Amino acid sequence: MTTYVLDTSVLIDASRQREPGASWLRRALVQPHSVAVSAVTVAEFFAGLEPRERGGWSAFIETLTHWDTTREIAIQAGIFRYDAARRGQVIQIPDALIAATAKVVGATLATSNVRHFGSLGVPIVRLDA
Repeated sequence: MTTYVLDTSVLIDASRQREPGASWLRRALVQPHSVAVSAVTVAEFFAGLEPRERGGWSAFIETLTHWDTTREIAIQAGIFRYDAARRGQVIQIPDALIAATAKVVGATLATSNVRHFGSLGVPIVRLDA
C-alpha cells in the first residue's frame, strides 16, 4: 500500500477544483491508499482559507492521517536545506519540513509544485498540468 503525504498545493487545488490535483485527490481517497497531511501542510492551507471555508475543510482534514513535526523530521528538513544550498538551490523551511515528513514516514509526496521538491530524493507524485 502506498502512503501519500499531501503538499499544500494539492489541498489548494482541491479547494479550487483545479485539475489534475482535485481529481487525483478524489481518486486517492477511494483507493486503498493512505492519504496524510503534515502539520505544516495544515497550517499553510488554513492560512489561505476564508473563515466560511474552515469548518468543512477542518472536518475533511480530520479524516486524514496526520503527522506532527518531530525532532527527526526537523533534523531531516535542515539536512535537505543544507544539501540544497550546496547545490545552489533554495528550499523554504515549510517545503523542507513537508518533504522531510514524507521521507521519515516512508511516504510518497503528492504535489503540483515539483520544482520545490524534485532534487530532494523523496518519491513524488507529480500533479501539475
